Amino acid sequence: MEIVRIRTKIVILVAAALIAAAAGKDFLLQRKFDLDIEPSNSFSYTRRLSYYEPLLEGTAADSEIYFFDSGKPGGTLYIQGGTHPNESAGIISAILAIENLELDSGRVIILPVANRSALTCTLPGYGYMDFFRIGEKTFPVGSRVANPLDQWPDPPIYIHYPSGQGLSYEDARNLNRNFPGRKGSLIEITCSAIMQLLEQENVDWAFDLHEASITYPTNYCYIAPEKSADIAMLASMMLADAGIPIRTEFSEMSLMGYTHKEWAEIEGVYPFLIEAPTPVIDRTPGAMTETLLLSGKDEFLLRMAEKGYTTIPYDKDGYSLDFRCGLHLEAVGKAMEIAAMLYPEKAVGYSLPRMSDILDQGLQYYL
Repeated sequence: MEIVRIRTKIVILVAAALIAAAAGKDFLLQRKFDLDIEPSNSFSYTRRLSYYEPLLEGTAADSEIYFFDSGKPGGTLYIQGGTHPNESAGIISAILAIENLELDSGRVIILPVANRSALTCTLPGYGYMDFFRIGEKTFPVGSRVANPLDQWPDPPIYIHYPSGQGLSYEDARNLNRNFPGRKGSLIEITCSAIMQLLEQENVDWAFDLHEASITYPTNYCYIAPEKSADIAMLASMMLADAGIPIRTEFSEMSLMGYTHKEWAEIEGVYPFLIEAPTPVIDRTPGAMTETLLLSGKDEFLLRMAEKGYTTIPYDKDGYSLDFRCGLHLEAVGKAMEIAAMLYPEKAVGYSLPRMSDILDQGLQYYL
């Protein structure tokens, strides 16, 4: 009997070790995964965030930045994806820009994954997949906040610096609650590096690409501070005339740490945050699968929309990844058209695929 018990324990231990090894392999694969990015012919050079804040060197937060310099006068456009790496369209839109940008004047700077640490883990508690594919390319599905392997433990209450505002404990690892940053936690240092990038590179136009859930009230919109509001509202009206009902929301000045608010404190920087609608980060849809991420279609959200429980229209067509990325680039493009009319000396002469191009050809064509 004793031998049987020992054998049983050995079998259980071996089974547990095999399960742990299989799970650990997946975690390690995502932790070490490198994005496959092939810059366009207009590409000039790369830097890492540690160029602006050396404390990031060698850390999981030291993201790569892509620079495009025409060598001709003009403004500087900055595009940031991956502030929240579970919002996959922001990263894909930034990569689309890197791989397809044609530049005639001015400069373009693109940071495809702002919170690189958060791309090294996913959200298994919400049933998220680890990876998804577009054609032959594979992309990881990240988390909203930095990997706890890189910053831990969370405080009972996160206190924003320098305002002293108290926020959720998890927001200590949320890049979009930590600006302007400081030489503190890893995410505060990352925010400080981005602020220094914007200031030292004399950025004029700064776009932060996001996705918002179908039941979230601030969605399908620009979010802009007062200094950027005229451009955002004019762009909204022009897009609405073209059948794209994106609206403008104004930065809530009592909320601290957000890109669209804190970037505005840098002289000369006009910030915009763009929210594209997605069912993937909602808490009410069905299984979090690659199909849902790519198609944006969900039967549960459709039922909710039919009963009036969503904050924006949602029908059987859903909001595909093609649509969300197209919306990002279209919204950037329209705002830049308005900016060029109002501030011609800061215009950037560039071209990227627009929404109609992406919907016609599909993302695979451009990646």
